[in-house]
Amino acid sequence: MSKRMVKNISILSLLFIYTIVYRLYIFERVLKYSEVITAAFLMVLAFISILLLGYKKDKKTQIKQNVTRMTISIIIIFFLISYGLGFFVGFLKNAYSLAPSAICDNLFAPVIIIVSTEIIRYVIISSNKDKKTVIILTTVLLTILELFITLKPLNYADFAGLFKAITATVLPIVSKNIVISYLDFHVGYKSGLVYRLIMDIYMFIMPIVPDLGDYLTSMIGIGLPFIIYIYASRTINEYNNGIERTYGRRTLRWFDIPAYLFLVILICLISGFFPYFLIGIGSESMTPKINKGDAVLIHKVDEPKELKVGDVIAFRLKDKTIVHRLVKIEKDKDKNKTYYRTKGDANNSIDNINLTFDNIRGKVILDIPYIAYPTIYLTEFLNGEK
Repeated sequence: MSKRMVKNISILSLLFIYTIVYRLYIFERVLKYSEVITAAFLMVLAFISILLLGYKKDKKTQIKQNVTRMTISIIIIFFLISYGLGFFVGFLKNAYSLAPSAICDNLFAPVIIIVSTEIIRYVIISSNKDKKTVIILTTVLLTILELFITLKPLNYADFAGLFKAITATVLPIVSKNIVISYLDFHVGYKSGLVYRLIMDIYMFIMPIVPDLGDYLTSMIGIGLPFIIYIYASRTINEYNNGIERTYGRRTLRWFDIPAYLFLVILICLISGFFPYFLIGIGSESMTPKINKGDAVLIHKVDEPKELKVGDVIAFRLKDKTIVHRLVKIEKDKDKNKTYYRTKGDANNSIDNINLTFDNIRGKVILDIPYIAYPTIYLTEFLNGEK
């Protein structure tokens, strides 16, 4: 085994051990101080990585400058579109304090974590361009650690909540880490670091943020890194073919903005934005109309008159969202209340619950087969059902 491989294994082993310790101890017992502890560890690991593998200077070639400028331009377009949509859908007030001292406190640990993580990623990737297994393993470990840091405690019995966590948090983090590792391999650390420093911390300093909803936000989180990947790969291919040009407005054409806007609006219409939302189905109670593993698009209802017997509705019961058919609407004149009775198509009896209108989230307007299967598999695996 070469000395370089021993050094790689040492660094990755430290990262792996800390990831396990974080999940089993820090996350469970000292969550309040987890960011500071993680920042300190990653800062030390970044120093160790440089000491063992060395730091290859990220030379300022034209290609690296081009990709960095392109990344910044795409982020600017993202902000223009998202805040433009905010004038139609509204804004949310920043939940973080915007006092200067509070901003410094809020940014201190995240900035150290981001910078240290990207130093570690770059040092390992730049030293192992001939060893793709090491690059893949580095990306996987950094992704898992970020997931552990970001994800809050989950109730694995709440399928809708787990589905939301995977689409809103897991997939965007995976997407981001894959693309940043790709950029580190081809053009160095700057573009990936710029992306993370802007996109991961802007919510700490912006007074208002667009109310884009969970599903659109998750789609942006998944799609934006790959938009950067598409443009970066085009620029890299041109450079490899002997075409090196100064990056400017013509490289990222202004007529791309309407295309992105159209894509955002399209995602709004199909992913659960505005009066719609998407959930996955984790049981067979609605077979054969809706099968386990399907995702259903729900249209929110504002008034009781929008509901009729025969509709397939989504309702909230404790901490779960259930999708069953509305089979009876009963009016209790004494209590001046209306109750809604439901039944799964595959069940033998009516559900033993009296729903009120407040329990009902909406009615199903579209069934999308199979796309929730990965979430179901993960849920069952975590619950020991596989």
